[in-house]
Amino acid sequence: MFLKVNGPRGEEKIVDICDNMDQMKVLTVMELKSKIAKALVIIGEMRVVFRTKPLEDKALLVSYGIKHMSVIHTLLMLPGGGDRPA
Repeated sequence: MFLKVNGPRGEEKIVDICDNMDQMKVLTVMELKSKIAKALVIIGEMRVVFRTKPLEDKALLVSYGIKHMSVIHTLLMLPGGGDRPA
């Protein structure tokens, strides 16, 4: 089973996530993030999004309706933010 992944630097890659639907049914978002990080050589925190919805690490992919060749978007989590100095 494959997913199309849009990387944080604009790259697109097809990522092999599992061999069959039975494996897909138990695959978590955290496991998906690990596979994406290896495939796209991403170091550090990453968020993944499917159909404009951020995915929670402990959730199963099937709970979001993700299936073979779904498109996943990745975002890098960068330090910073918070209040601006006065």
